[in-house]
Amino acid sequence: MTEDVELVWGIPRSVMESEIGQFQGFLRQSQDLMQLCQNLEPLGSFRERPQAEEDSSWKQVIPYVSILHGNQILVLQRLKTQGEKRLHGKRSIGVGGHINPESEGAEPLMIRGLRRELLEEIGLSPELTECQFLGWINDDETAVGQVHLGLAVTVKVAEKPEIVETDRMTGEWLALEDLDPDSQSWESWSSLLISQLLLDQVSS
Repeated sequence: MTEDVELVWGIPRSVMESEIGQFQGFLRQSQDLMQLCQNLEPLGSFRERPQAEEDSSWKQVIPYVSILHGNQILVLQRLKTQGEKRLHGKRSIGVGGHINPESEGAEPLMIRGLRRELLEEIGLSPELTECQFLGWINDDETAVGQVHLGLAVTVKVAEKPEIVETDRMTGEWLALEDLDPDSQSWESWSSLLISQLLLDQVSS
């Protein structure tokens, strides 16, 4: 293993297809987040990120957390200083990032990674009971999507958190119903997730 190369956690595409499903877009699932992460963790492993970014037979799992405050949702704008060049300038409703090796803890690796991203990006440390698992996002129609799999989660907050990583992103709060999922300004995962959240809003 090369020194100073980022390690990222993921699962083989074959595991995704057998354990989650073979799908394109958003796959709605209702499952306990803790149990889900515990079951999936033994099936994954770490790889060097440069290798993982070129291998579509292996999916890097990304916690993708939408922050809700009443009828508003946190919308992020990715700046050019953000790590993933293919997403520069895109808008997003997902807080998250790659899962890296974490110090030992009682919670599953994916949950520890989710917590770290929320704390680093927006200073939020929610209770696990406040994190609702929505489903999975898979977009094989884009180069980024071919090597990533999104773990879609929502967190409802009583007070609006502030962006911590202001050098990498900006943020604003917008009404969910005012978002256009077909706008080219969104990264593809957010477009898929907005469509689902709007459907949920209509059916609730």
